[in-house]
Amino acid sequence: MQVTGGRVSYGRTVSPAQYESKRSDVELSFTLAEGEQLGESLRQASELVRAEVHRVLGIEGRTAAAAPQRPR
Repeated sequence: MQVTGGRVSYGRTVSPAQYESKRSDVELSFTLAEGEQLGESLRQASELVRAEVHRVLGIEGRTAAAAPQRPR
């Protein structure tokens, strides 16, 4: 089986205050060039969607443990 493309989705909800939450979802589609390996393209696409969601939510550069999260 040969993979020629795909989609990467990432979403996150943060709670900056007790009764406030912000949510961002990003989906990125990609295609692979002839002979290109899936692993590197998937890693790059994953990093791009994660970075964009964190930028929108204002949590750039924070670690997962340091970023405010919504209680589950």
